[in-house]
Amino acid sequence: MAKSRKGKAQARSLVAAPQGAKIHGPKKARSKIPRPRTTTHKARSVWFAARVTWPLREAMTRTLVQERARATSTLPPHDGATEWELVGPTNVGGRTTSIVCAPDRVDTIIIGAAGGGIWKSNDAGQTWRSLWHKEPTLNIGALAIDPGNSSTIYCGTGEANLSADSYPGVGVYRSLDGGETWQLLAPADSTGIPTRIGCIAVDPFDSAHIVLGGVKHDFAETDGMFVSRDGGLSWGRNVSFTGGAYRCHAVLFHPTTRDTLLATITARGTKSGIWKSTDGGATWTHLTNGLPPSSSIFRTSLALAPSNPDIIYAIASDRDDFVLGVFKTTNGGASWTNVAGTHFRGERQMSYGNTIVVHPTNSNHVLCGGVDLHRTSNGGATWRRVTRWDANRGASNYAHADHHGLLMPAAQPGLVYDVNDGGLDVSLNGGTTWRNRSNGLATTMFYDADVAQTDSAMFGGGAQDNGTNVTFEGKPDEFFEVSGGDGGWMIIDPRAAGHFYTTWQGMGVVRFRGNNAVDVSPPAPESETSRVWMAILDIDPSNSRRIFLGGLRIWRTTNDAASWSPVSPILDGSQVSAVEIAQTNVQRVYVGTENGGIFRSLDGGDNWSGNLAGPLPGLTVTRLITSPDNADILYATVANFGTSHVFRSDDGGDNWSDIDGGELPDVPHHAIAIPTQSPTTLYVANDAGVFISEDDGVTWENLTRNLPTSPIVDLVLHEADNTLMAATYGRSLWRLQL
Repeated sequence: MAKSRKGKAQARSLVAAPQGAKIHGPKKARSKIPRPRTTTHKARSVWFAARVTWPLREAMTRTLVQERARATSTLPPHDGATEWELVGPTNVGGRTTSIVCAPDRVDTIIIGAAGGGIWKSNDAGQTWRSLWHKEPTLNIGALAIDPGNSSTIYCGTGEANLSADSYPGVGVYRSLDGGETWQLLAPADSTGIPTRIGCIAVDPFDSAHIVLGGVKHDFAETDGMFVSRDGGLSWGRNVSFTGGAYRCHAVLFHPTTRDTLLATITARGTKSGIWKSTDGGATWTHLTNGLPPSSSIFRTSLALAPSNPDIIYAIASDRDDFVLGVFKTTNGGASWTNVAGTHFRGERQMSYGNTIVVHPTNSNHVLCGGVDLHRTSNGGATWRRVTRWDANRGASNYAHADHHGLLMPAAQPGLVYDVNDGGLDVSLNGGTTWRNRSNGLATTMFYDADVAQTDSAMFGGGAQDNGTNVTFEGKPDEFFEVSGGDGGWMIIDPRAAGHFYTTWQGMGVVRFRGNNAVDVSPPAPESETSRVWMAILDIDPSNSRRIFLGGLRIWRTTNDAASWSPVSPILDGSQVSAVEIAQTNVQRVYVGTENGGIFRSLDGGDNWSGNLAGPLPGLTVTRLITSPDNADILYATVANFGTSHVFRSDDGGDNWSDIDGGELPDVPHHAIAIPTQSPTTLYVANDAGVFISEDDGVTWENLTRNLPTSPIVDLVLHEADNTLMAATYGRSLWRLQL
């Protein structure tokens, strides 16, 4: 599907932001448009896994890094010196996993983004600069500062939050100059350490003693706790907990008692829970007194009270992703008490967001949570929910949902840093009120993008847990959230920038006409909507009231979504993943599916062919596009690894040829775009970058240039301006003048 590729140059007409929109976007719903939700990350994971990780649970990080390198060395760079320009958003923080600051410089903070690398602020998050751009991975799981030397910082790559829409990493990096420069200290390939690192701890009595914890989504004996005694040069796996596979979620060194550590693990059988070592990690004791049966304990986070380190708090998830309890010990772990009461009954997704912190001078003051944050000021006797993800953005109790890390610096009691799916939120009064500090971060994780052909200053797209964000002035720091949920497909009328559609999970659709936004979701049954993460749309280039939507089948409207009708049977049982209305014959409609099927209608959707995929590899069809001058010439891109990824048909899908030929990187491909005036020029986007062929796929060149090493998930041409926009999963939107 080539979105917004056609359109004649017209006089620019400014499109007003939807009524009530604010910077960072309105969090409250308008009309029936959904509020941003956080309850479907597992459904989102299915969508992600079909494109990137199927049939293997873990993405092939080694393959991805090698294929990027191969493409750089073997594919010639495309002629031209023009570089890609970051066009935002820089005011919509993406998923952020970790944060550190030096004990004596609380305003100097470093954060790690799930897909956006490492960022630094010298003014407590009011301004930011990126420290990573071209590293082999920008997927960050954990950060740690050496207590003996605050200039030494460790970064564990690969996200360890247990949701499949995440990428693994390549090992541990180290900085010796406060984060300004980094080197790969411990490659996962050669050291055997996990590729998803969720915690790192440095011994306060011995800087050469480092412990990390990692996970895999399937239990395997390459995750768990790993220990280095030589500053990270070599590592060994701790098998004291169990001889088999286990996940390690948290590791803490006691700050004043040498050789004392605590850790939390999840394992099969009866080994899950909290463990303690008093001999530097040589032996471990399972702490069980006052805790639930270990078989009921899942992901658990720990926090020691700096003012009295024998007081320790733990928040644990149960096997159903709810809060099992908040547990407190006052004797270093010898006995525990559940202090959660009934307060946390509504808290959820604790395998995804799970964090806790204790005030530096008041051991009774604790913040913890998952989707929202909760606080006690009396050691757990009572609790208060102190953030609300569904409040108006900018409200004093608003913080973005899904909390992954909390930091309360000892040098400034009351200051709280909170990293979450929306970047960074900050409290100056111990968690009573909050303010977002993500301006300057370019870490938005896009699924999709579009550009208005009649007004190139209007563009945006659907983003992970940040709704659909749009700028109407072309300014990177002025994006608005126009509809909520996990943002999905967005498509703009090629003839009128003020007329566009956005989607959210479960086949939700919003139609915009200027300032008027209306929920126009199709009347699909729950049996269909519950199985569709993202509805795919295409708009008739000759009649903008005629739109096709893909769920498990094809829906059509001819009256601008005033009503919808299903016009196909369920195709092959999987989600529709691509829809293309041929530009030169709008009665020709092509559809791709996650099962790798391709289907065709010759009469505008009234009748449909069987599966035409034939020799294609049977992997998710991520995009279909017809030639701008011939409806029979059809191109397809496919996902995953181990195959060619770009195919061409000259007879409307009856027969296919491989125009990748192994020349392009063997990584998931997500998009293809073709200029109207140059039908033999192809642009493709994949997890390794952007590539161009000017001879219809006979030869390829590398157009990645200065793009970050982030997956490129969408491409959109703006015909009048002769620009190409690339959407990334972790580093916002970029644009190239062609």
